[in-house]
Amino acid sequence: MRTKIILTLFFLCCCACSQAQQVKHRKIQKVLILGNSIVAHDPSPAIGWNASWGMAASVADSDFVSILTKHIHLERKKAVVKRQNISVFENFYPTYDLTQLKPFREMKPDLLIIKIAENVKDSSAVSNDFAGYYKKLIDYLDPENKAIKVLVDGFWTNHHVNGIVKDLAKDRGYDFVSIAGLSADKTNMAIGQFEHEGVASHPSDKGMRLIAEAIWNTIDKYF
Repeated sequence: MRTKIILTLFFLCCCACSQAQQVKHRKIQKVLILGNSIVAHDPSPAIGWNASWGMAASVADSDFVSILTKHIHLERKKAVVKRQNISVFENFYPTYDLTQLKPFREMKPDLLIIKIAENVKDSSAVSNDFAGYYKKLIDYLDPENKAIKVLVDGFWTNHHVNGIVKDLAKDRGYDFVSIAGLSADKTNMAIGQFEHEGVASHPSDKGMRLIAEAIWNTIDKYF
C-alpha cells in the first residue's frame, strides 16, 4: 500500500513538472493587455490630457505597455501586442455587454494581462459581486482556457477591489502582480506635471517603468 502511494505521488509530481515545463516553453505570439486610462486614454483637452497613450506618461514610449512591449520584443521579435482601455467594464460591470470585446476574443491571445481595479467602486465591489463579473470577463475572452493569465491590481489604494483581484488570481491559479504600493511614493505619480488632479495622480514615467518591471518580472519566464 505504501509503495502504491509513493508511486502515485511520484506520478503526480512528474505530471505537474511536465505541465509547468509546457507552459514555460509555450510559444507566445499574441499578447493582449486590457486596462483603463493607465493602459491607454484618448485625448481629453478638458482635463489637460492631449495624448493617446497611457496616462500620464510624458511620451508614448514611456507608458508601461510600451516599455513592456520592448521587453517582449527583445525575446520574441514577431510577437503581436495589443492594448485596450476597458474602463467602461470597471464602471458598469453588472450591465456591461461582453460581446463588445468580441474582436479580442477572436484574437485568441496566448498571454492575457488584465490591469483593472482603479475605477471599480471599492465600497460596493463585494456586494455587487465584482469577482463574479471579473470571472465572466476572463471566461468570455478565453473560452477555451488556453491563454496564460496575469492579473494586476490597482495603482491606488483600493483595499476591497485589490483583495478581490488577488484572491481571484489565487483561486484560479493565475499569475498575480501587485502594484498597489507604488502610489505611496509620490514620485511615482505625475504630481505637478498636470493641473488636473485626476490626471496628475496617474503614474509618472518612473511609476510606469516600475509597473512594467513588476509585470515583466512575472512573465519573463514564459519567454
